[in-house]
Amino acid sequence: MEVDEAIRSRSSVKKFLDRTVSRELIEECLNLAVWAPNHRLTEPWRFCVVTGSGRERLADAVSVQATPAAPRTAQLVAAVKASIAGDTIRRKLMSAPAVIVVYSLHGSDETTTQENLAATAAAVQNLLLGAHHLGLATIWRTADYFSGHGVRRFLQIPAEADFVAAVYLGYSDQRETPRKRTPAAQCTAWFQE
Repeated sequence: MEVDEAIRSRSSVKKFLDRTVSRELIEECLNLAVWAPNHRLTEPWRFCVVTGSGRERLADAVSVQATPAAPRTAQLVAAVKASIAGDTIRRKLMSAPAVIVVYSLHGSDETTTQENLAATAAAVQNLLLGAHHLGLATIWRTADYFSGHGVRRFLQIPAEADFVAAVYLGYSDQRETPRKRTPAAQCTAWFQE
């Protein structure tokens, strides 16, 4: 698959087949991810691959951080809402055979931290394109709960790292739909002599 074809034909998938993705394919995607450009060669990305029953344990880690300590009337309502949200999160985490949670390490200063974040986002794009090339489907998800203490403890993520993406990975179980993009000319300014 040519790179332009891969870029134009890759799309986000929300429905996955109940089919395991081999460790070798996941490792191949990750090995492509680490070829992302990164200033000063900091290689700031950290990948946490969660498969099988690990997804249940990840969902448990999410629910622990969302549960209020001692329910009273207002807290009881919050607990019910958290429970409903927890069920939705659990369903999402179980929807794909693999979830790759990606974090970016902080740099020695604010500028390096920002550069690391950009490099890690580029690594995620490499991962998405690599997966597509290998016949896998993905969706890049973001959610506050991946930054929570319960999830960070479960995934053993240091405090000096920022959440970037949760890549849900598997085999597609949805029909392809045509995508559109605004032509670059409509969002580009040229400055010439």
